[in-house]
Amino acid sequence: MKTRVLLLTVLLSASLLACSTDGEADPEEVSPYQESGYVVSTIVQSSGSNNYYAGFYPEIPSGDIDLTTKSSYGYFYPRATWKSFMFGSSLKGENALTKMAVSKQTGNLVEVASIPLIEYLNTITIVSDELGVYTTWDKKGVALFNPSTMQNLETIDMTGSKSVAGVTRENYSHAVYRKQDNKLFLFLLADNNKTGQFYDAVDVYAEVVNLTTKKWEKTLTFSQATYPISRGLENPLIDEQGNIFVITQGQYGLDGQLGPNSAKRSRPKILKIPAGTTEFDASYAFNPVDKVGQQNLLFQLILGGVYHANGVAYACISGQQDPPALLALIAKLAAGTITEAEYATLQNLAFYGANQRWAKLDLNAQTATIIESLPLTAGFAYPNSYIRDGKVHLQVYNSDLKLNGFYEYNPANGNSTKLFTVTAGGLAINLIKLSK
Repeated sequence: MKTRVLLLTVLLSASLLACSTDGEADPEEVSPYQESGYVVSTIVQSSGSNNYYAGFYPEIPSGDIDLTTKSSYGYFYPRATWKSFMFGSSLKGENALTKMAVSKQTGNLVEVASIPLIEYLNTITIVSDELGVYTTWDKKGVALFNPSTMQNLETIDMTGSKSVAGVTRENYSHAVYRKQDNKLFLFLLADNNKTGQFYDAVDVYAEVVNLTTKKWEKTLTFSQATYPISRGLENPLIDEQGNIFVITQGQYGLDGQLGPNSAKRSRPKILKIPAGTTEFDASYAFNPVDKVGQQNLLFQLILGGVYHANGVAYACISGQQDPPALLALIAKLAAGTITEAEYATLQNLAFYGANQRWAKLDLNAQTATIIESLPLTAGFAYPNSYIRDGKVHLQVYNSDLKLNGFYEYNPANGNSTKLFTVTAGGLAINLIKLSK
């Protein structure tokens, strides 16, 4: 009898325990990494090597911030951000595709996982939790990986892709994923290290990869355009319908072609691949610098583009006449009498002088409008841009005005607000938002 009672008690206890847990979800795993907040980073440039600072902030910082109070790293320039993770080369600058996060315990950047690489990492496109694409500085280096597990999946055979005669380096530094047909567009960078130019072909080439079949399909060509790169975050410019727009830089006059009468290929422009097609629109070559009345500049810039909505994008473009000091040095360059020290000054004035303006671009109407509420900025100073919650976050560097940080632009009313200025720790380059 006692045995039967004891057995009944055990069964009843087990039944009650099962009922108490039935329908309750397992407690959610707590991540050791920050899943919200912002990462601000800078670069300290020197002739020998670069150093990077990065700091975590629960909210967007305001006012003056000193990044030397945060941690420094051998390398930190993420090529992609996906939720609470950042992807790029290792924090030591080693050849690897590294997944990084912010430690809750220390507030510092940590490496979560890495895929060792033979060649140096170039660009990254994250398609989903299970699929990403990365390229290396080797032209054939196009590979698929799983961003969640950080496992290599497979390499895309690019055997049929375009090769340009006479160049010493070919790779894909800009990529655009089009979800409508699950295709990837890789834009070829063709460079010869024996010239002073950054691009040594006379046309722009795009390779089409079908991510459904995992195969290369074809090469697209746009004649008389050069250097398909933004020099910012390389944000893809693709609208809601799947029209792809790509910034091409031209030659900055490095090929000897200067001013409005220079060769077509030497001036910057935006090209278009229409939705549903795998061909360039041969009639579309939009130069927003010309549209704001700066067609007579000796050389022009279109940098740091980002797509917003309804055919509108934002970019950093040449926004004022060349200063006399710059023109004098360009004349010396053209005459072949410039000294090494003067050439260094020329580069600094051209690329880091505050000669550019952020502008609103209507990609359909092919019009450009300077954002007057934003100050002049240096175009080559990493003009990174982001779209968040309908607002645009734009990097601004103007040494005369002691500006070195980010502004927020509100497209709804045209107002701009300074977010923060980095007073120590180098040139501000990133304002990364983390999300769960």
